This record gives sequence, C-alpha cells and structure tokens, in this order.
Amino acid sequence: MVLGIGVNGKKLVVFLIMILMLVSMVSSLTLAVSAQAPKKDPRIGPYIDKITMPVQRDYSIRLLGFLANEFDILGVLPRDLDRVRRERPDAHIIFTVGINALGSLHFNVQLWPVKYPEVRKAIAHLTNRDEIISKSPLQGIAVKNPTIAPPTYGKWVNPNTDFEKLYPYDPQRAKQLLATIFQPCPDNPNFWCDPREGMKPVEIEILSLPEATTPVYWWEAQYWKNQLESVGVKVKITPVSSRELDARTTAGTAQAWVIGWLFGRFPLYMYYFWHSREIRPGGWNEWKVSNATLDDLLDKFYYAESIDEAIKYAWKAQELLTDIIPWIPVYTGVGITAFNGAIDKDSILLNYAPPLKDPVGFSYFWWNTVKFKDRPFGGTLRYYFTVDITTLNPTVYLWASEADAIFRVYTYGYVTRPEDIYAEPRIPVLFEDYKVERVVVGGENLTKITIKLRDGITWHDGVPITAYDYEFTVKKFGMELKTRRDYGPYIDALKSINVVDDRTIEFYLTNYGWSDLYTFTEYRPLPRHIYGRLQNPLDDVSLLPHPSVAGLTAMIGSGPFAMVKREVAYAELVWYPEYVYRAPERMPRVSIEGLPTQIAAGDRVTIRVRALDPMGSPSPAITVTARLSGPVGLEIPLRSLGGGLYEATLPALREGTYTLIVEASMPVMIWKAVGSASQSIRVVAGAPTQAPGPAPEVKPIEISVGGVTVAISTPPPAGSPTAAATQPKIETPRVETTAPELGFSYAAIALAILGLVVASIGFILRRG
Repeated sequence: MVLGIGVNGKKLVVFLIMILMLVSMVSSLTLAVSAQAPKKDPRIGPYIDKITMPVQRDYSIRLLGFLANEFDILGVLPRDLDRVRRERPDAHIIFTVGINALGSLHFNVQLWPVKYPEVRKAIAHLTNRDEIISKSPLQGIAVKNPTIAPPTYGKWVNPNTDFEKLYPYDPQRAKQLLATIFQPCPDNPNFWCDPREGMKPVEIEILSLPEATTPVYWWEAQYWKNQLESVGVKVKITPVSSRELDARTTAGTAQAWVIGWLFGRFPLYMYYFWHSREIRPGGWNEWKVSNATLDDLLDKFYYAESIDEAIKYAWKAQELLTDIIPWIPVYTGVGITAFNGAIDKDSILLNYAPPLKDPVGFSYFWWNTVKFKDRPFGGTLRYYFTVDITTLNPTVYLWASEADAIFRVYTYGYVTRPEDIYAEPRIPVLFEDYKVERVVVGGENLTKITIKLRDGITWHDGVPITAYDYEFTVKKFGMELKTRRDYGPYIDALKSINVVDDRTIEFYLTNYGWSDLYTFTEYRPLPRHIYGRLQNPLDDVSLLPHPSVAGLTAMIGSGPFAMVKREVAYAELVWYPEYVYRAPERMPRVSIEGLPTQIAAGDRVTIRVRALDPMGSPSPAITVTARLSGPVGLEIPLRSLGGGLYEATLPALREGTYTLIVEASMPVMIWKAVGSASQSIRVVAGAPTQAPGPAPEVKPIEISVGGVTVAISTPPPAGSPTAAATQPKIETPRVETTAPELGFSYAAIALAILGLVVASIGFILRRG
C-alpha cells in the first residue's frame, strides 16, 4: 500500500518530528542536570584536627607501621601490594600516575670522568628499562620513560628524542664508545684508564639514598655498577642521607647520583635545571650544564607568547639535551597509595585531566577534605617524612616530603581545579582577581600585572595579610637573596612593583612570557612581620618560636593547618579554626528565634537566640554577642536562659531597615571558632503589616563562614524555629585577560611511590 502525503501533510510530519526532537532534547537535558550531584567547594576544611609527621626513612618500618595501624597512609612498593591487601583488607588502594622522572641516573657534566659525553652515552647504552622495571622492587608497575620530558607531558614531548631509539641497550656499543677515549690499564687490561689523566684508572662514584629508604633507587645503583664493570669501568656506590646528597650535588662534588624529580603541569624545569644562569649559589643547575645554544633555546621557550610557540622551542631544547645527557631517564612512577580504611574514601580528593578517566594525582585540597568515617570532623592523621628534614623554609626547601608539610601551612594565589588541572579559570584561594595589560611607562613598553588579594585573610597569629607581604617576599627572596623558590627570569624582568593599597599590587615587567601569568597568580607570599625580623631569613623558621604568640612556631602561614610543634625529626600541625575557608560544620551553631521581619516603630520586641556547639549541644564555653546595624548601631546584651538559649529585648527603634547579627564563639587552642546568624528587620510607622504569629516551621540551621553558607543537616530542638542569614555564594572572579591556550597535554601532578606529594601548584620542582 502506498501512503500519499500532500504538502500540508509533509509540513505536519516535519512539525511533529521537530516537536519529538525537542522533547527528547529537553528530557535528556533534564536527566543530565538532575543526575549531576552538587559540587562542594574544595577549599572548605579542614575536617581533621591534627597531622603528626615523624621522620621515618626506613620503608620497611613505614610498611610495618601501616600494617599495625600506626600510620594512616603508605606509599606502597609494588612488591608489597599483595601483602597490604592481605593484611589490611580494609585499606583503600589508590593508583595514580603523574609528571615525574623517577630513578634517573644524573651526572655533573663537568666532573671527571662523566664529563666525557662518550661516558654518558655509553651508560645510556647500558640502561635496559624493561629489565629495571620488571626485576627491581617495581615488579613491572611503572611507565617506561625514555625521554628527557616524561611521556605524561603529552604534546610537550619530542618523539624524536627517544633514548630507546637513540641509545638502545647495547653493551658492545658502550665498549666501543669507551674505547674512543680510554685505554686498557697496563696492570689490569680488563678495566679502562684515562690517558688524558696520566693513565688514571677510570672509576665512577654513584650516590644513592640507602636501600632502607629507597629500595628501587638502591637496586638501580647496583644495576649500573654491574653493567659498567662488565665493560671495564669501576664503580663505587656510596649510600648518603638526603642532607648529604643535597650538600654534595649543591657543592658540585657528586659525579653521578640516582634520584627522582616531581614536576608541575608545565615543563619549566628544563629552563631552571639546565640554563647556565642557574649555575650560581643556590641555583638549580646542579648538573652544571653550560651550553650557549641551549641557553638561547631555553630563553625562547620561556619568553614565548603562547604555549604552542613554547612547545616548538621545548622540542628543540630536548634534542640538544638528549645529546648532552644531564640524566638518563628510566621510568615515570605509578603511585600506589594505601589509606587507612577508617578514612572516608569519598573524602580523598583526586586530580583529573580529561579525557583521561583515571585519577592523575591528589588534589592540593585533599588535606582540606579528608575525614574519618566515624565522625563528621576531628581525629589525627598519622603521616611521616620519608627523608631527613633539611629545612621547612618555603623559599629553599628541596624534598617532596618537606613540601607535604609546607603546603599545608601556606596558601597560594590560585590553585588548579581537581576535575581538570588544566582548566581555566583556576580556583582562587589567596587572590580574588587579576589583570594583565600592555602599558607604556616613560616611553617604555611594559607588561603590567595587577593582582587583588582576598579580603579578610589573616596569618595564623592574627595579623592581616596585605599586598605589602607580597611585595616584601618578592623583593627579599626573589630580588635580593635569589632563592630557588622565589627567583627566576621574571625577577630580572621586573621593572618596578607598586602597592596600590593593602589588597592591590602591580608588577611592571620589561619581558613577559607565557608562564609568567601562572608564576605571579599562583604565588605564595610570606609574613613580612616575621621574616623581616629574622637575622637570617633563610633559617628553618619551623624550629624557631613565634616572637609573640605562645604555642606557635615562627612558621606561620594562612593555610588550613598551623605548625605548633617542630623537632629535628618531628613536626605537628593542627587545624586553623580561623582559616578563611574553614568548615562551617565545625563552628558553633547559631539561630535567631521569634523575631518578626517587620515591627512598629516604638515597639519593644523580645528575641531569643540559640547557640550550640558544633555537635548540637549546649556548652558553657560558648560566648554569644549580638549587635544591631542600621539607622542606629547598638550592642545588644543577652541573658542566658540555660540549655544554649539566650534572650534579649530590643529597644524601641525608629523607622528604617536594620540587621541583627549574632555571633557565637568558643575557644579552640589559641584561636576561636566562630559561627554567626543574621536577620533583617524592617521598622515601620504604626501597626506592623505582619504581626507575630505562631512559631514558623523548624528549618535547618545555616552557618556562614568566609562567604560560604552551609546548611547543618541536624535541626535544632523542636520548637526552636531558625532564620539564619544566607550569605552571598562564592563566585569565580572575573578575569580580565585572555589566558594562554593550554594545549592538549593531559599529564598531571602525581604521587611519587616513596612519598605522597601534592603538586598542583604551577611548576613546583621537588625531589622524590
């Protein structure tokens, strides 16, 4: 049968199809929206009370401590994964990969005998990555890394610089290279001597952390010893502590060493590690690489106007570095982290880099969000340092394990988003806005960066943070002392700094590169009133007492935790109750009861306030204050009725709109935890349009802290209606500049196998 449809019928069919498509789209949209769980602000916290961090260098002791429930976190070696699962079946096991170059063999390219490129290339030919990954304690769980830039950097990696192709495992080729510069020793022809050094026997010293500290690195040192001695080069392996390793590499007396590095989300380490300008006291270039062609490429890489342009020069620099060989890359770590099963797994905040589905690291904010299952807040997180603490001074620290403590104490301008570490806009923490613009000053073309600090943030000792702290930090540690963490090309490009007011600072630069946006907006200011008074600003401030506040060290920041105890091999941090993004659930609960929204002028109204501790119980430790703002400002005295209930009678008020603000505070260590509620009252002439009636329905208490409003799910006792104020919601600040294109590198900041490290800030460099 043939169905005939006229023109009007066709129009009707098309119309119906369009309606069906629209209904389908709306239905899909509705489902998508309804299925999307509300996201909690990751800045809110912390929920744990304390972090304890003893130094525990011995991995086996850390393992046993976790199995015995003496530690809450463990970086697990692959060889021990089954044991952890068997003996701690409650443990949460989380796998991550990240931007790191672990287990690499590093060289001082100016020290004999590794100063010869032929020696470094010979060792490259003796490096079998598959064997190292499969036979070492890694037991096959690692990502092979054959490039100077780890493979997790994505499009930043030059595929033409693959060591596996340029220097394939070939002991015979290694012997041939050595034969071009050395001769068999007269008294022992199985080993090489150097004719340039009077036939001195060739011997290489390899430094490594002890086997107890880093079993994988120690295994690798033994591997290279066996490989080199099989082709005639003697090797001495020297176990060193983290302090000794740092001292020798800094002094330039280490020939070769096995270590790993954790990087930030952009490969700026290439500039800092291998530009000759960093061969200086306190500089990064411990490999002593000095090459004019490389310097030129790295300058162009740094000062490129876009990421795409920077990638072009990064590729060229990698080609040259693969010939220089400052280190032999081996593997990128797959982090295996075990968490105590008592911890709420959903509270462990991870980093992602879409379209990759698996986590690529731990968020900077995970220390804020983590909590235990059996309580809404509280408890002690038992962690550790994996190396000796060289310093916790944030301007000169080196080790990833030290960063674990430092990052808890200090806050940074902006931080990467957990759901996508490359996404813009980033999350504002210490700063709330910035602007980048081209300006002409005195006939000179400059780049002006204006940064606005968030209002209401204080250091742990109560002193407000200002733009003068930012200015002081840049001038003292960047321009004057040129410390590792605060000096770079951006400092040399600074023409001037202008503090506009307490919250606004301007930087004027003669040169501006693509990365400077992140450098200045992700900066970490230090307290001028502390560091400005130190005889030596490079001292480990965590070992010094606070000059005026008992119970604090001089290591004060504005972060979620404060350093309250520090010994040579121990640190203890406690939650900071006055942290600007403190969890409202941890504050006293406050509600205003029986207050109408409108009253007649001249009437006296009695109000009631209920103030409970964070668990919802009355507490004699709570202090309640009330004030009225509007046409008349008044402090309202409250009288206690018991059971957390307070009462006050408002005086007769003249016409206008008023706001009643009630605050409840209770002491927490040397600080106060403060909760607040507010309600607007309109005073009108004559009889009110809304007379007080029956008590309204009981509502959940809402507590506002730092501009964040949170509803407490536990309502107050029956018969106590609540009208807590609602503060403005946090909104992402408007950014008045075009952020550079981020490219398509899906690498992330990760967790090193031997030390849990958060690395979501800019381009932080840390040893692991």
